[in-house]
Amino acid sequence: MQLWCSAAGGAAWTWTWQPYLGAWLFVLAIAVAYAWQLRRLGPPTDAAARNRWKIFFAAGLVLLWLALDWPLAALGAGYLASVHMARYLLIALLAPPLLLLGLPAAVFEGLERRPRLMAVLRNLTQPLVAFFVFNVVISVAHWPSVVDLLMSNQLGAFVLDISWLLAGLIFWWPVICPVPKWPRFTPLWKLAYLGLNGILIRPVFLYLLFARFPAYATYELAPPIAGTTALSDQQLAAGIMKLGTALVMVVAMAIVFHEWAKRSRDAVGGPTRAAQR
Repeated sequence: MQLWCSAAGGAAWTWTWQPYLGAWLFVLAIAVAYAWQLRRLGPPTDAAARNRWKIFFAAGLVLLWLALDWPLAALGAGYLASVHMARYLLIALLAPPLLLLGLPAAVFEGLERRPRLMAVLRNLTQPLVAFFVFNVVISVAHWPSVVDLLMSNQLGAFVLDISWLLAGLIFWWPVICPVPKWPRFTPLWKLAYLGLNGILIRPVFLYLLFARFPAYATYELAPPIAGTTALSDQQLAAGIMKLGTALVMVVAMAIVFHEWAKRSRDAVGGPTRAAQR
């Protein structure tokens, strides 16, 4: 049994189930740490809020597990670049915001009492820095020579997956988390932050889309899967990268705009209702 999924090294694809123990332990460790944190906080003062946090966190953890375990991990590690890119969407763009939304408010209050940790967060999650870090990490982590090097062994594959997850957490942190406080990062700037990431054309996307030959040796040399070619699969991967990212950003922008409009209505309606009384 492999601890972490890496390229299969020329073995033909089979639908025989193969668990990846490292991925299971990684997800389980996160779940245990989260349960311990909730238990440490004591009885809930707001049961509805705690249930909402649990649902968000569980959803993020399920998406992370799906991306790290069979069959997506195996297909993405050594057979199909398109599945590799779908895993990126799950690990970097979909699981992180759900995990962050699942953190209780008391967790963020605790962070504010740790000046050293807050200093690190302030440096990493400043919106411009977070935007830059995310896009540099994702671009480098998808560059063919980097992917071919890392996917050849379990440690490299683990580094690649964790780099996606950490980059995603850094990217989403200033949008979702209340600390550190960025007063100038208003909803309007959040919309610009998300929108720019949605329309940004990364060099790796252009390279994958317009290359005349397969760019990834890992997927070019993989045993063929019926109905696909390495080049067409690579072009599909580029489309998933671009359109998938754009779709996630549009949904996030819609949520930010909705919350912004709701707070504006409440702010206007509050004084009006008070005057009517």
